[in-house]
Parts: sequence; structure tokens; C-alpha cells
Amino acid sequence: MDYEDAAKKLIMYSRGVAKGSVGTAYGMSMGEDPVLEYLSRQESGMNPSELADALGYTRPRMTRILDSLENKGFVVREPDANDRRRVIVRCTEAGREHAHDHSSGGVSNLAKTLSGMGEHDVRELLRALETAYSITYNKDNILGGRDQK
Repeated sequence: MDYEDAAKKLIMYSRGVAKGSVGTAYGMSMGEDPVLEYLSRQESGMNPSELADALGYTRPRMTRILDSLENKGFVVREPDANDRRRVIVRCTEAGREHAHDHSSGGVSNLAKTLSGMGEHDVRELLRALETAYSITYNKDNILGGRDQK
């Protein structure tokens, strides 16, 4: 089992569940780091609306987050080469470094903890979190399907 991948999924699911209906009851917000981390893994960039949908944000909230990340030099907005009416957001090298620096230590530490749980328990945990995420956002899993069997 790739425990680094499992740790990344656990982080994404837990943030997603916290951002959903359970988290909003407690005033929790995902903020910029999860958006930057997700965007840093999209080599060709993403349309802001699709990014908002994928992470469960409203479009206005995503706009504010992207404005802030752009001001920090972590993302750039460019016209879509295939459709000039659309905008594509890409992570800059500084954004990738920031996302890696802020997530790699946490991912590595969590991967170590997960490896102590054993493969079966980690798969069950991810399956349960995937289900909670899907219920929270009423959609299919965005992280690659139900491959944790």
C-alpha cells in the first residue's frame, strides 16, 4: 500500500467533510492551503468554477481565495487557449513549493501513523471517509474512485 497516497487522501477527505455541512455548523473554513495543495497537483491548471465544484466552495468564495493566492504569487490566471472566454488557474513554482512545504511534513507524519494501523484498517478508514465526503457533497468521489478495496 502507498501510505503517502493514503495520507493525502485522508487529508483531503477530512478537510472536505469538515468544510461540508458538519464543519459549517462550527464555523470552520478550508482556507487557502487546501485549494493551493489541490491545484498544485493539476498540471494543466483548472477553471475556477470546476475547482470550486471539486472542493465544495461557492464560486464567490473561490474567487476570493484565488485573488489572495494570486496576490501572493502562488497562482496565475490565464485565458484558456481553446476558449478565450474561459480562464485557467495554474499554480506557480512558488505555489508548488509552498504547497509542498506545508503538506509534505504533515503527509509524511500521517503516512507513518497510517502504516502503524495496517493496510486493512487504512483502507476501511478511507472508504468510510470517502462515503462521508460523497454524502456531504452529494456527488461521486473526486479522488479517483473506490480503489481502496
